[in-house]
Amino acid sequence: MLRHIAVFSMQGRWQAAMAIALLSITALMLPPLSYLASGLIALCTLRIGPKEGLKIVVAASVIFALFAGLLLNKFYLSGLFLISSWLPVLVITLVLGYTRSLAASLLAAGGLGILLVFGTYILLSDPVQWWQQFIEPVMDIISQQPGWQLDQTQTQALVLSLSGMMTGLVAAGLSMNVMLGMLIGRAWQASLYNPGGFASEYCQLRLGKFAAVVTVALMVITISPLSDMLAVLRDCLPVMLLVFALQGLSVVHTIVKQQQKHRFWLVAVYVLLVVMMPQMVVLLATIGVLEQWFNFRRFSIERDE
Repeated sequence: MLRHIAVFSMQGRWQAAMAIALLSITALMLPPLSYLASGLIALCTLRIGPKEGLKIVVAASVIFALFAGLLLNKFYLSGLFLISSWLPVLVITLVLGYTRSLAASLLAAGGLGILLVFGTYILLSDPVQWWQQFIEPVMDIISQQPGWQLDQTQTQALVLSLSGMMTGLVAAGLSMNVMLGMLIGRAWQASLYNPGGFASEYCQLRLGKFAAVVTVALMVITISPLSDMLAVLRDCLPVMLLVFALQGLSVVHTIVKQQQKHRFWLVAVYVLLVVMMPQMVVLLATIGVLEQWFNFRRFSIERDE
């Protein structure tokens, strides 16, 4: 079915725009579908070019605004999708198209997340307090529900903890949407025009030692006494962990392929990602960072020989 969506979108500008808009409307109920909409933008941009990609984004915005206005009376949703998803995906896809480097485009997507973190700290004098005013009313409602086991002090501590993480998590969410959209689009392009090309490209992914050193430095800052003083750098860590988690997945995919292991191992990793996402992201990111020095993929080949 996913391949059929890609084929339909490649039949013309308005077909692509319609598919993107419909997927985005449906994503209001099933959020993961927004990744597919972003993937179509990436596919069209990579295959047809940046000018046509931009025209498709504009057309999708118009169609989405009409749908959102007629069905939900919320025309502004089109602008939110445009700013938070479609334009960032278009920009990062251009990086991939011009550099032909998956690593450069993933790092650029991480850079967008980091820019969001710094922008938040520039615009808001106290991001934690700003998030707190949004989280507290929600937690008040949740804490009144039957079965809530935390007392008022513990609930307030939870609110403060969440408020302190929100800037980094939102930035990581933006980067994830962009990276997954770009990867889906690249995979679709390979599936339609170069079968097997994406798998080979992804298995060769290498983000580089400089980015790995930056990530390690952010880890050290986060667990150090300087964490509160350097909160802006601490909030950049979730973004870089996400980037290197994709590197870690690349390592896992490559080793499973090299060792000719059963696909069960890959399924298990992805199931654990859903069930234990924070822990698995940290684990995969650690593997991704260490890969820059230890080259587990080459070690796997040598050991097999």
